[in-house]
Amino acid sequence: MENLIIPTDGLKEKYEEAYNNAKQNVKRPNILILGQTGVGKSSLINVIFGKELANVSDTKPETHEFYMYSDPEILVNIIDSEGYELGNPEQFKQNLEKYISSRFANIEEQIHIAWYCISITSAKVLPYDLDNLDFLISKKIPVCVVLTQCDNDTPDGATAKAIEKDINTAFNGKLKCFQTSNDTELNQQLDVDNLINWSLQNLCDENLQLGFLIAQKVDLSKKEDAINKRIKYYAGVAAGIGASPLPMSDAVLLTGLQVKMTADIFSAYGIENSLSSVVKNVIGSKVVSLLGKTLAGNLLKFIPGGQAVGAVINASVASGITYSLGYAFSKLAKNAVEQSWGGNMQVFEQIFSEQNINNLVEEYRIQNC
Repeated sequence: MENLIIPTDGLKEKYEEAYNNAKQNVKRPNILILGQTGVGKSSLINVIFGKELANVSDTKPETHEFYMYSDPEILVNIIDSEGYELGNPEQFKQNLEKYISSRFANIEEQIHIAWYCISITSAKVLPYDLDNLDFLISKKIPVCVVLTQCDNDTPDGATAKAIEKDINTAFNGKLKCFQTSNDTELNQQLDVDNLINWSLQNLCDENLQLGFLIAQKVDLSKKEDAINKRIKYYAGVAAGIGASPLPMSDAVLLTGLQVKMTADIFSAYGIENSLSSVVKNVIGSKVVSLLGKTLAGNLLKFIPGGQAVGAVINASVASGITYSLGYAFSKLAKNAVEQSWGGNMQVFEQIFSEQNINNLVEEYRIQNC
């Protein structure tokens, strides 16, 4: 078994092809964010996505006084309006209706969800707000209320509770409200996670959900949960490959699948979106080749009895080694993203070491075999 070699020639190209295919499946959700000037919309965007977005339409509205903000590193589009508070609510609704209609034909251009922002510093809900919310609901756009700047509320959150009560009364408790703030620690006690969950649940397409999941920088566990489902899928495919037992020398047949799985994992974590210059070098020259080494070095451990003579890769072995590799790369990718969110990108190459991968593969084997 010590002489088993998994060829790595062409794996980098296979990885890049698989990663590009995975990226093409990701769609950008369009999020309409409404609220008066000073309500904290920019801060909310920064809290959820880690940075403010640039206006793709430069200085002029795209159409009907609406702007779209985008960023190549963040897989969402934010739609805002300059007509929200111009004192003519009927004109605003007409413009919004035109905008909705102009984008309705293409699912990728539609408004997918709406966040209606009300600052608790206003201490009340205006009839104008209720009218706008009712209008959005009538257009079948999933909408929620985001109460911003809750760090300015009383210690018991009395103002936010009063606003929520008014909204619940107006909409019979059918409209969700989420409290947020500009304070990172306070947000852990508020509803930022619930806002993320609501947004994911109300996006109508899995690929739109994936775009939002990649873009959000609030909860890595949500990315990890989605990735674990994908790893289970690849482990199932591997079991199918091993259903007709393969000689050990044919282990290379699994590498194509595992390269694709690795690309899927990295895409779902959005690694290249935020760290492209560093990551492309690490992945291309190191990580993909390590996959072959790890497979060769650990495959025998998944054979019952650990005997190389006459050993074959059956469904159980193929599934187990594939899941263990997915487990290892997911854990390391999560660590890398956590480091990048904290501004530390120097340790990235250290994270993806042969030793770290082998340790995690062994961890999985001990726990599951």
